[in-house]
Amino acid sequence: MKWYEIIINTTEEANDAISEMLTSIGAGGVAIEDPNDIRRELLKPGTLDYADQEFFDNLGEDVKIKAYFSDDKNVNELIALIDEKISFIGNFLNTGKGYMGYNEVDDEDWATSWKKYYKPVKIAERVVIKPSWENYDASGNDIVIELDPGMAFGTGTHETTMMCSQLLEKYLKEGDSTLDLGCGTGILAIIAHKLGAKDITAVDIDEVAVKVARENCRLNNASSGINILKGILKDVKPFKYDVVIANIIASVIVDISDSMPYYVNKEGYFLTSGIIKERKQDVLDAYTSKGFKVEEILEMGEWVAIAFKCQDSL
Repeated sequence: MKWYEIIINTTEEANDAISEMLTSIGAGGVAIEDPNDIRRELLKPGTLDYADQEFFDNLGEDVKIKAYFSDDKNVNELIALIDEKISFIGNFLNTGKGYMGYNEVDDEDWATSWKKYYKPVKIAERVVIKPSWENYDASGNDIVIELDPGMAFGTGTHETTMMCSQLLEKYLKEGDSTLDLGCGTGILAIIAHKLGAKDITAVDIDEVAVKVARENCRLNNASSGINILKGILKDVKPFKYDVVIANIIASVIVDISDSMPYYVNKEGYFLTSGIIKERKQDVLDAYTSKGFKVEEILEMGEWVAIAFKCQDSL
């Protein structure tokens, strides 16, 4: 069997949204080459000897996404659909150059070889993400989340997910009721469950995300503790949660600020990321004007995460 390898050049900002879109329209796999990840890795202590300045200069800024579709699809119709979807995403995010071309490749070129590069990784002090086929010897209080990125949108190692995980570790207490808005693969809801949260609701507007989140809950023995819904905030039954998580884009975070006091308990927390640095102040203004207190701000790469405390629930 052959596959179409669709190549898209985009930005770090739009990387996740485009990758998820490609999965939702039927990509059998998505590979991401982010020069910013390479730079961050090479700038770690002890690694600079392996790359000179010319190598850094040649990395460029484009994030390259390769998506794989079975060759029973009409490639011209597929490209037109991808262009249309990227154009829509461009209303909210800088999508960069977009579609660059395609190749025809064999199964073995991509279907399984990528697995050897995906290893367990610690994304917070206690939280470890590991592929389902890898063994990991947990130590101490490690919280291990199993993922199969072959069927999911991402690996759980994006900066926004890492920062949300760190905030959950710090602010979520055992027994806290929790709402995960825009849950994607369900990673944050699963982390909350393993940290001892109760009455967990996870919601996402994307049907594929809901399916993937449910499968990841099953992989992590968390299905009975997490209620996963397809929809948006207004579809969630009104309830005062101790912790609300939202790892979504800044414009939506701002849009839901009027509603958030109705969903967060007094003295509860709203933990949010998916915010590019240029929109940080917009989010801060939207929530402090509603009576939320800024507890902590984290920054990683181009991304920001904020922990708000609800001073006066409605």
